Amino acid sequence: MKLITTEAQLRAHIPNIIATVKGETPFIERLALFLDLAEDWVKTTFTSESTFNTICGYTDSNNIKILCSRLVVADALRRAIPSLDIVLTPNGFAVVNTSNLAPASKPRVDRLVGSMLSHRDDCIAALLPELVGASKWLSSSQADFFGATLFPDLSIVDSIGNVQGCRWEKYLELRSQVIDLEASLAEEWLSPELMSALRSENLRGDLTAKRSEIVRQVKAQVVGYLRCGSFNSRRLADIVNYIRQHEAEFPEWHQSETAKLFAPPVFRNEKKAKGYFF
Repeated sequence: MKLITTEAQLRAHIPNIIATVKGETPFIERLALFLDLAEDWVKTTFTSESTFNTICGYTDSNNIKILCSRLVVADALRRAIPSLDIVLTPNGFAVVNTSNLAPASKPRVDRLVGSMLSHRDDCIAALLPELVGASKWLSSSQADFFGATLFPDLSIVDSIGNVQGCRWEKYLELRSQVIDLEASLAEEWLSPELMSALRSENLRGDLTAKRSEIVRQVKAQVVGYLRCGSFNSRRLADIVNYIRQHEAEFPEWHQSETAKLFAPPVFRNEKKAKGYFF
């Protein structure tokens, strides 16, 4: 464990936990395996090893470290909850109990796990936009993963609404569809060159006002397709016209093969041509 190393750090992110009394195993020791697994998952999926190590060195008041710590604890608890009150005895497994406390019922435990999953997803949604400012994150493979679409966070899940289940799992499910939809829009309307540039700028958060407007409209087209199953051709034509009218703002498009689709050669009737028409 590198991020959560003390009992105090752990308890700061867990509500309704009873203090450990003398003779009892500290909670951080009981959760150590799950914290290790959660930290590895966060490094692999979101931050990268290098960025995670840097975050660990931030002060406890740093917002990125706070959000990362919350995510690690939420995922660790999500993994640990089903087994926290189960112990292995010489005669088999038993449920922990005392004269004052009784084990929670299965429905309550299930609700707790569901609540922890929702909290985990909220932590992911809060952390992703902040990672752009973390050391070396933009050059990581994790940044490439999230920057592969115009939706580098969970906003696509929130945009389509009526999501059943976990937002993170739904994001992973939608991501492949979004990549395919954006590829279609790039090939037929925006050009792969412009789409690639817009994704990078959108991830970094340094879009100009006009390019930001195009990103907003393209994202609306993707969301509309996911909701209704089709693009709005009229709106897409408006997007292309806007790009054509602002050549200096969109040089990638004007220099692309896609632009030629909207500027076909003009036919001229010449007498010397074999196909001359009177």
